[in-house]
Amino acid sequence: MAASTPSEDYGTAHPFLLVDSAPDGRWLLACQAREDTNGDGRIETVLGFHGNIVGDALRPYLFLEPGAGIRIDEVLAVAPTGRFLVLVRDTTLWLLDVETREEKVLVSDVTPDTTSPHPPIRASFSRDGLRLLYLRPEGGRPVAVVRDLLQGTERVLDAGRGLLGQALLDPSGQWAAFDVVEDTNSDGKESWPKEDTTLAPATCRGPVISSSHFGWEGDTPVRRFRRVEGGPLLQGDDVLQPMGEGMLRRAPDRSIVLEHADGRRETWVPSGCNGTLLFADAAHEQVLVVCETQPDLGPLELHGARVHQPLGWQMSPPFSDRYIHVSGSDGRLLSLFVAAELEPSNAVHAVIDLERRTVRAVPLGQVVASLGAHALLEESIKPAEPGGQWGDRLWLWNVGTGFPPNVLSESTDSGLLWAGDTVLVMGKRIDLRTGKVLGDASGGALALDIRGRVLRPSPTAVKEPGASAQSGPVRWEPALKAH
Repeated sequence: MAASTPSEDYGTAHPFLLVDSAPDGRWLLACQAREDTNGDGRIETVLGFHGNIVGDALRPYLFLEPGAGIRIDEVLAVAPTGRFLVLVRDTTLWLLDVETREEKVLVSDVTPDTTSPHPPIRASFSRDGLRLLYLRPEGGRPVAVVRDLLQGTERVLDAGRGLLGQALLDPSGQWAAFDVVEDTNSDGKESWPKEDTTLAPATCRGPVISSSHFGWEGDTPVRRFRRVEGGPLLQGDDVLQPMGEGMLRRAPDRSIVLEHADGRRETWVPSGCNGTLLFADAAHEQVLVVCETQPDLGPLELHGARVHQPLGWQMSPPFSDRYIHVSGSDGRLLSLFVAAELEPSNAVHAVIDLERRTVRAVPLGQVVASLGAHALLEESIKPAEPGGQWGDRLWLWNVGTGFPPNVLSESTDSGLLWAGDTVLVMGKRIDLRTGKVLGDASGGALALDIRGRVLRPSPTAVKEPGASAQSGPVRWEPALKAH
């Protein structure tokens, strides 16, 4: 890829919307409006309520160094390590190694998807960033291809009959998930579903305040799984989700079993629990379930090959397995709502420590970030006087000890930036691994990197009157002031 002219500033003096950045800050993805696309004689962008753009069109750019950047069409996937990017540029699907600047053509004659509010997943990486799964057209239909990024080898994975709409690589890199459509609406063709919504297209979408959903058009997808190293194609309501090299499946007696690659089956959740799967914890070889032993509330339990532990709390069973919860970046703490002990009809915010297998009610506010045993809690503060401004108070809570949390900050700033073990929230830069405040910061930061730098608008950036989009250029600033 062509290099841009070195300088401190990224981008040009036009509307600027940051999309993503590398953990170490070595690259940026952003959208800019650099042309008068609506012909009103000026370049101006206003952000709408549904993430839509009013005014001149925003276009995506990749910045490998300061300067004007490289015009691209779409980014399909970013490796968790930040080293590899899969993107569409000039009707070509590229694999870019940011570390070596080597670029590999994966697919030619690609049409970017810049109109879908939720584009199908056409590329994904394993957690270690060493495997890539992507879609490639063959004979006019997409096929799934797995690529070993160190060896540069590829092979096609059979997704079975039907039209393959999206493919996902399990974070472990050992399983591929395929979403496939057949002619379920009997209109004589296979059509990937399209959403009827007010939500703006995902490419260069602004912040979303509200949106409405009115249904889907097209066929209904089914999910199938296959081991990357080979094996049968799995499909059906009994197939729950991968767990390392194995697959969690539901047996006819409602027990949950782990099926290994060699066909061995271990019963993890007994049939008497009638459990609904909430979370699969591969790191500790256990699953969190709610047992449906009564109509309204069921006990929370942890199960595995060597774990069968009630947690002493209850919750309303969800409608289906694979219920999604927010957890820390390392997967140790799991945040969810459970039934209050004294008033079961009321829900309370709680945190499950998957390492210690304990549950604690959140003492105040809500969890906004966690790592290891540390959780950040955000509490709303009422104004001291009628008509005053609401604010927030930030607390640090050690879930492992359960001691009362310590207050870190009071601020009207919003937003959370994360890089490695460090977060920037409410004017504080915090090492969540150690629980220490590293320094103070004023508002307006767009990104944080693991080197302690923050990305901010350049001193030369001037926002046009009436425009709501931030103006470029932007630049990385030195580490924050020591605390």
